[in-house]
Amino acid sequence: MYVVSYFTDADEALHLARSHDGEEFTPVNGGRPVLRGTVGTGRLRDPFIGLGPDGLFHLLATDGWTSPRIVHATSADLLNWSEQRLVPVMAGVEGALNAWAPEFFLDRASGLYHLIWSSVVEPGATAEGRDFEHNSQNHRIWHCSTADFRTFSASTVFFDPGHSVIDATVREVDGGGFLMAFKDERGSNDLGTAHKNIHLASFDTPGGPFSAPRGPVTPPVVEGPSFFRRGDELVMIFDHFLEGRYGAARSKNGVDWEPVSLALPTGMRHASVLETSALTSLPG
Repeated sequence: MYVVSYFTDADEALHLARSHDGEEFTPVNGGRPVLRGTVGTGRLRDPFIGLGPDGLFHLLATDGWTSPRIVHATSADLLNWSEQRLVPVMAGVEGALNAWAPEFFLDRASGLYHLIWSSVVEPGATAEGRDFEHNSQNHRIWHCSTADFRTFSASTVFFDPGHSVIDATVREVDGGGFLMAFKDERGSNDLGTAHKNIHLASFDTPGGPFSAPRGPVTPPVVEGPSFFRRGDELVMIFDHFLEGRYGAARSKNGVDWEPVSLALPTGMRHASVLETSALTSLPG
């Protein structure tokens, strides 16, 4: 089964949709949220769900535009959730103004789970009065690790190509190593920009070294990439956030990509796809 987690502009809460074929996704719970934010700003933006070391589903989400913390909760069935808590991933970093689009991936060699997210760090600056929603900021991809989702390593820069990047997502690839998609955050939010598109990089060990970035592999203006495996192909979805729609591409080798059509929920924003055999069904 495939489960896509997302929020909407009208309701910044956790929504879910399901699919058995990875092509047509149907909203669960009648399209209503399955979870609302109860901590921090009360927002659940950019929700990501993955399977943790305890066999539970772990949710990570953005706590609003200018929070240096991320939201965390767990569930056994994706419908009933634990109490939410704020993980202060950037609270100890001087000048940290935000923490966006948190995700995690497992490094099987070490057994550690690696959290990644996007942050702006400007010592002496403040987030007050800055229009994060409409104006590009100087982001990098940050990182910490955990073995149990209770204690976390110190946060450090994970990926810095020398310019603003956000929305990194990582997938282990067949044969070893990892493939990362990320958004080039340079440029302006207009359809004629030369940036605001998705690029790829590979690495063998978390933290690099990274291959030279490849791409763009999408048109502008898009964000929020997410990978999933469907048969013998890798599918990547991405948010055409200025146009209110979603796009997708597929690849046999992770290098050459072509557009593909999927049926995804209307109004979906910054989604992530979970592949799971732990659940056989979710109510409609």
